[in-house]
Amino acid sequence: MSNAYLDLLALFGIGGAHPGGFALTQSILEKENIQPTESVLDIGCGTGQTAAFLAEKFDCKVTAIDNHPLMVEKAMERFNYKENLIIVREGDAQNLDFADDSFDLIIAESVIIFTDITKTLNELFRVLKREGRLILIEMTAEGYPPEELQRKVCDLYGIHTVLNEAEWIMKLQQAGFTQINIIDTPSGLIQSEINDINQTANINIDFFDLWEEHNQFILQNQQFIGFRAFKCS
Repeated sequence: MSNAYLDLLALFGIGGAHPGGFALTQSILEKENIQPTESVLDIGCGTGQTAAFLAEKFDCKVTAIDNHPLMVEKAMERFNYKENLIIVREGDAQNLDFADDSFDLIIAESVIIFTDITKTLNELFRVLKREGRLILIEMTAEGYPPEELQRKVCDLYGIHTVLNEAEWIMKLQQAGFTQINIIDTPSGLIQSEINDINQTANINIDFFDLWEEHNQFILQNQQFIGFRAFKCS
């Protein structure tokens, strides 16, 4: 099913569009003791900014998947000279084509909220090795936002629900994760970075309007909508 907001991100080819941006990704991953022998899955890789960083920084094998064909195309352009370290493919986070216990580390940056959350978390638990870890960064409701605002969030981003911190933890526990830690980070949403782009030519004006609506929404609703970064095993 098409999602206009995800189409927007693909057309503009924005790296670091997730909450916290690429700076947050770097700060989290640099604290991870990732070994060259480890296998890493970047789920919903977008244009591949994080996967490229993982391969360059840690010299590890990275599998990057996304369900948007244009994202995959732009990721492959970025990975052209790193193809010996990064495998990129189109794939569905809710139905992963990997064996059980395949990955030492999985990272998901503003991905799971756009899927059937339960299905995706169950799949991530299945393909993660027993001693592996999952890092996810996701939009999070602050407390219980008004119903009207929740509807606006869902309409704007094409999602079904926005969970608060306790609800995310419950979903992770239901999927089987027993160690769930909240990574210490500012929780407020900020405007997405635009210093890493691979923009498609001749983008419809409606997508520029949607981008502006997204940025205005963030500025106006920081007290109700934030994000959390979790590390789970």
